[in-house]
Amino acid sequence: MYYVIISRQCANMQRELASAFQGRKDITVILDRRYGERRVDREPTPRNRRRKDRRQSPALPSGGADS
Repeated sequence: MYYVIISRQCANMQRELASAFQGRKDITVILDRRYGERRVDREPTPRNRRRKDRRQSPALPSGGADS
């Protein structure tokens, strides 16, 4: 399945493409309904958000082979 998404400013193109692909069941022409940018950062993201390093060695059991 193919989706052709057309910008809101090109509504005429959406109608033309929809009629051109009318017989094709594998193509759907869609007019973009989004307004503005979805990703709006109000404050900058810190560069390193990790609280601690994940690459730590696992804890070894106390004692050894002799105990």
